[in-house]
Amino acid sequence: MFLVLCSSNDHAARWAFDGLAQLGIAPIELITSEDLAYSRFWEHRVGVAPSSIRIGLPDGRTISSSCVTGVLNRLLSAPQELVNCAQPADRDYATQELSSFYLSWLRALPGTVINRPTPQGFCGRWRHASEWSFLARRAGLPAPSYKQTVDDQPEHGFHSFAPQGAQVESVIVLRGRVFGSSLPEETLAACSRFADLAESEILGIDLFRASDGRWNFSTATPYPELTLGGQPLLAHLANVFTHGEKQ
Repeated sequence: MFLVLCSSNDHAARWAFDGLAQLGIAPIELITSEDLAYSRFWEHRVGVAPSSIRIGLPDGRTISSSCVTGVLNRLLSAPQELVNCAQPADRDYATQELSSFYLSWLRALPGTVINRPTPQGFCGRWRHASEWSFLARRAGLPAPSYKQTVDDQPEHGFHSFAPQGAQVESVIVLRGRVFGSSLPEETLAACSRFADLAESEILGIDLFRASDGRWNFSTATPYPELTLGGQPLLAHLANVFTHGEKQ
């Protein structure tokens, strides 16, 4: 069984679900965060034996980790519907506890998981702009220097490096292959190295054209707009699920 985990308004994930089904990936199930919020039961076992899960969804479906072979993970957070059940004064605590639980059961999913959860994000690691810039330079992608002063707001660390009005192009890297905009081969190769350094199965990367004509790193996300990769991305994802193909 293959799973697509996402929110109900994640149109890119629904597009991927429909496309994978048309390519013969079966059985495949779309499970939304709202489905999970109103599940009939949860069973999550953690111990000496490998961790496991069983979830009874509100529509009668039962998901068991013993049957899962591949997952496209697009979950962003624990369901707010459950957090709202707590008293207002306890909602921060409830969010932390639910987040820990979700990280645990998501990590228990077997097979090929795109992307596995981390403490910095349910569907992959969200990094500070300074971290992205450091990794980009290691990968051979030109990147502006990151600067921050005591007067800057915290959100400054999660901005795009692209100057206002600059030409920006987007690519998606999935297990070493790059999809999306047509860019110079050396830039695409650097994007592939960048995703490897970021330890991300799938990663969206924005680049901007600098005044010298080179493509510079702008920002990155473990939650890319999948439709930018089109059918070639879906075909590669299907190969990854069915054959574990790296190239």
